[in-house]
Amino acid sequence: GQSNMATISSCFAVCSVPSSARLLGIEPMCGGENLIVTTEKSVRVYRVRDQKLLHTWSNRQGHLLTSPAVYNPRTEEFVTLQNKKTICLWTKELEHLSKCTKVTVKKPISLIKALPDVEPILVFEGGAPLWLSHITAAPDTPVLDMLDIEEELVWCDVIPRGGSVLAVCISKETRTGSQNYNYTAYQCEMLPGNQATPDYQPFQLAPPDNDSTLSDCCLVDHQTCTKILSVWSCGSVCSHSLDASTADAGAESVVVPSNVLHKLDFPGDSVTTVSMAMLGPHNIAFAVDSQDTVQIWDTKFWTLQADRSLQDVAGTGIEKLYIYGDHMIVARQSSVAALSFTIQPTSLAAVMGKQTAETAALVTQEWGGPSKRRRHLSVESSALLQKLLDPQQTKSLAAFEQTFSQLKTDGDLLGSPAAVCQVVQRVVSEATFWARSVLVDLVGTGLLSGSSSPGLFERVEKQKDVELWRLCLQHVKEIPEATLVGRVQYLLGLDDSLLVAESDLSADVPMETEEKDIPACPLSVAKAELLDKVLCRSYSGLFLQDSLVELQFTQVMEFLRYLHYKLTCAPSPSQGQQGSVVTIDQVVDWLCALLDAHFTQLVLTPESREALLGVREVVRQRIQFYQGLNDLDALLTQLKDNSPALVSKKQDESLYSIRTIQIF
Repeated sequence: GQSNMATISSCFAVCSVPSSARLLGIEPMCGGENLIVTTEKSVRVYRVRDQKLLHTWSNRQGHLLTSPAVYNPRTEEFVTLQNKKTICLWTKELEHLSKCTKVTVKKPISLIKALPDVEPILVFEGGAPLWLSHITAAPDTPVLDMLDIEEELVWCDVIPRGGSVLAVCISKETRTGSQNYNYTAYQCEMLPGNQATPDYQPFQLAPPDNDSTLSDCCLVDHQTCTKILSVWSCGSVCSHSLDASTADAGAESVVVPSNVLHKLDFPGDSVTTVSMAMLGPHNIAFAVDSQDTVQIWDTKFWTLQADRSLQDVAGTGIEKLYIYGDHMIVARQSSVAALSFTIQPTSLAAVMGKQTAETAALVTQEWGGPSKRRRHLSVESSALLQKLLDPQQTKSLAAFEQTFSQLKTDGDLLGSPAAVCQVVQRVVSEATFWARSVLVDLVGTGLLSGSSSPGLFERVEKQKDVELWRLCLQHVKEIPEATLVGRVQYLLGLDDSLLVAESDLSADVPMETEEKDIPACPLSVAKAELLDKVLCRSYSGLFLQDSLVELQFTQVMEFLRYLHYKLTCAPSPSQGQQGSVVTIDQVVDWLCALLDAHFTQLVLTPESREALLGVREVVRQRIQFYQGLNDLDALLTQLKDNSPALVSKKQDESLYSIRTIQIF
C-alpha cells in the first residue's frame, strides 16, 4: 500500500520573546514566508529563512493587545485587537500603533481569523463570527451570543467551503457537581456579504474518558460532514463527525461520540499539554510539552515517522504548534522555533521500517541557515559528525578534538550552517570539558547567528574567556536585542582584573580630558572598549527597551553614567567608521531605551538625580549649539545671495580673495 514518509531536516529559533510581554500567537504573511509574532505589547514581522526582523510596531503603555495580528492581503492592512473591544488597522508604512485606525465595538472580541482568499473574521467572546468589513462599517451592529453565560470559548477555527466559510467554535462548561468539563462544538456557515449573526448547529463532544481535558483540535472538511480531530490530556487522539443532517439550527446539541484513533504514550501516564496540526491528508504533527518534542505521525497506520527535540532552541514549554507551508512553527514561552519538514510518497514497507537502502536514500534539505549554498557531508564525515555530537562516543576532550580534526578535512563541514550549529551546541552544553579550540574554529566561520547559537555567550562568560568572548561578538551575526543587553549586563559586572588593555584600543575612548564640561569615563579603558563594541551592533529601539528592563538598578546607574559620558564625546555617523565606532545616534538610542525602561524608578530615586541633570544639560547644550548653526547657515545663505561676486569675470579666476565678515 502507498503512504507518505515525513522527515524533519532542521530546527532553529526564529526569534526570542521578551519576558515582560506574553506571546499571544503567530500568524502567516505572504504564504508562510514571513511570520507575524504578536505579544501583549508589540507586533513584529520576521522572515523565517534568515530570521530577519522586517517590521515592528509597539503598543502604547496602559493598553494591551489581546489577539494575534493578522494580515489582510486584499487591503494590505494588518488587523489586531486592543483591550478586546478596539479593532486596530494599519499598513506597513505606519511607525507606531498609536496612529493606527481604530474602531470600538460594544461586545468583547476573542480573536481574529484569516484565510488567504477571504476577508478576516471577528470571533466574539460569545462565539459569534462576523465579517470584519461589516463590523468596521457598522460598529453598533447587534451581536447575538451563541454561548450561554456559563460557557467559555476555548477554541475556534475557520476553513473555506466552496464560496463560503465554515466556522467551528468549541466551548467548555464545568459539569454540575464535578471539576470536569462539558465541551460543545458550534458549527456555522458564513456566506459572503451576510451581515447578521449566522445560524449555528451545536454538537456536544464526548471526551475519551471522564477525567480528560481538551488540549487542541484541528478541522478536516469532508464532502459529507466536517470532522474535528482532537487530542486530550490523557494522550488520546480522537475524531468527531459533525453531521449537519443530525442537528437543527439553534436546537439542543447532539452528542457526538469520540472515535479514538490513537493513544500517545506519555512517560508514567502523566497528564500533559499537547498541540496538534495537520500536515496533509495522511500526516499529523504533535508538539508534546512534557517531552519538549515535535512528532510526525502517519494517520493511516499510526506509526511515528519523525521525532525532533526542541532542547537546542532557547526557551521552555510549548504553547502552540502551527503549520505554514513546509515549516512547523512552535510558540514557546520565551522564543519561537521553526522546523522544516518534507513529506514524500512511500510504501507500507517504508512506513514499517522495512525499506531498502536504495529507497531510503531521500535527500534532506538544509533550510534556514545563513548560507544560500547547500552543503552535504560525505558518508564518512556524516558518521564522524554523529560521533562528535554523541556524548557517549566522545566522552573526553582529547577524543572530541581528535574527531573534530578528522572531520575538518572535509571542507564542507565549515561551510554547512546546520553542522556548525550542531557542533557548537554540543560544545556549549558539554559540562565535563571545554573544547575552546574547536569553538574558535567554528565561530571564525561566520556562519553563526544569535538565534542559532543559544547559550554561546553565557558559556564563554562562565569560562571567563574574554578573548573568545570578543571573537564571538565580532563574528556572530544578527544578535538579538535581549542577548545584547545580556552582554551589557555581563560587562558591567565584570571584574577589571580579567581584562587586559590592548594597544589597539578604539580611538573614541579618551579616558582623561582637560575640558570641564566633559565628565570622566566611569569605566576602565578595556571595559569601555568592549562595551562600545556591543553598542555598535544593529538593534531595534523597541526590543532594547523590553530587554533593558532586566537590568538591576545599580547596573542601570552605571550604564547611565557611561552613556552620559559617551553623549559628550561620541562622533556623528559621518565622522566615525560605520559599525566600528559608537556614534552619537547609537548613544541616543540606547539612552532613550534605558530611560524609558526604568523611567519611574529613575524619577523617584534621589541617587539618579545628578546623572539625569547631567544628561539634560548635555542635551540642552547640543540643542543650543545646533540652533546656532542653523542661524549661521541662514545668515551665510543670505550673504551669498546678496553679496557681489568676489572675482569679476575679467579677472583671473585662478586668483582668490578673503573677505572678513563681522557678525553682531
